Amino acid sequence: MRQVYALAAALCERAGEEFPETRDAASELIERLRIENGHPAPRLEDMPFRSQRARRRGRSTGERDAGRVAAELAREL
Repeated sequence: MRQVYALAAALCERAGEEFPETRDAASELIERLRIENGHPAPRLEDMPFRSQRARRRGRSTGERDAGRVAAELAREL
């Protein structure tokens, strides 16, 4: 996480921007820079809200169960 902040601070400095002190200020800066750069993606407020479950990344429940079963089988052998 520190590397992300360090990168963001370096990019702000390079672009002559003040590093934002709050999340809201960061969101506004990101939005403004995206628009200035002609980024094609829609704004966050234009996107439908996704539940926490939809944002989860990683393996599905079935994949986790399969991994657990495989580990148990390997221990038994």
